[in-house]
Amino acid sequence: MYNPVVKWNRITGIILLIMALVCLLISIWPVADHTIQIPFSISDEIAGKLELSNPDQMRVGDKTEIILRIVLDQDSQENQRLTLISKLELYNLEVTPRRESEVTIDRSIPLVLRWKITPRTSGIYSGTLWLFAEANTGDRSLILARPIQLVAKTLFGVSYQMARIIGFIGLITAIFLFFFPIIKQKLRGLAYNLM
Repeated sequence: MYNPVVKWNRITGIILLIMALVCLLISIWPVADHTIQIPFSISDEIAGKLELSNPDQMRVGDKTEIILRIVLDQDSQENQRLTLISKLELYNLEVTPRRESEVTIDRSIPLVLRWKITPRTSGIYSGTLWLFAEANTGDRSLILARPIQLVAKTLFGVSYQMARIIGFIGLITAIFLFFFPIIKQKLRGLAYNLM
């Protein structure tokens, strides 16, 4: 027997299912990173390259990483150790670590510095990535002062985390709308056969 309510429930379920899947796909699709290489030289004895990797855009509510990889040239002095001080200044963003980080690097092992960033609102965020070399005397020499500009975006006006929740709820609702009439008919048939 034809029931228009069942037909509209199925159509609504299919439309909601497609929308929920699109929302989930967009919200979990990885964000592209771009990497730049910056050569540096502190003195005649110490040189190398910096590889800075940061996302093209950030997602509101999701953690993002900025990665700085430091590699000393192999022809640097054999036993040369280098103390580096780094800091990422981004205003109005949650940055971890927020303070200066001090590390000692040796020429044979590349060093990777990571900062985790979580935007809470959409917008354009500017700041600076600082990297200093510290001499034994305590004097600092600037290696890098790189301006950073990041764009934080929402998905349909909500954070990506909330978009994933909405997409998941929409997916469950769509499945319920699509399959509930079928299950209801099967249960009615089963109850009728038991009588």
